[in-house]
Amino acid sequence: MKQFAIKRLYSYFETTSQETKDNIFDEKIATFDEELRVLLEKYDLRYICDDTRFITAQQMSVQKCEQCNHLMVNRDKNPMRFNKEDLWIDLDTDYNFIIWDGGSYEGKELCMDCLPIGHRWGYSS
Repeated sequence: MKQFAIKRLYSYFETTSQETKDNIFDEKIATFDEELRVLLEKYDLRYICDDTRFITAQQMSVQKCEQCNHLMVNRDKNPMRFNKEDLWIDLDTDYNFIIWDGGSYEGKELCMDCLPIGHRWGYSS
């Protein structure tokens, strides 16, 4: 029986507003996309589409966990997570496992996996 395997790939680039304004980010992404297409073809995989989202780290309280570097939303600073308005609603669904919940603990900003179990935003809480 014929089947189709669909693979989703998520990654992130750190960039600045200035790099975006100067098109430096666009050049990096274009180079990456072309190299990715070549690699996919090597394994007889088909490139279908991609989506790039820009998240303002400070505005959304998104940062890297100080222990494991996973992307997280500090829910102590942003208890509503993403605002669930039109532009951001998919960030609470499709991207939920990419940008984890997290919070502050003993002076560190930690993701839900690195927070103690008893912490309000800890993984098992």
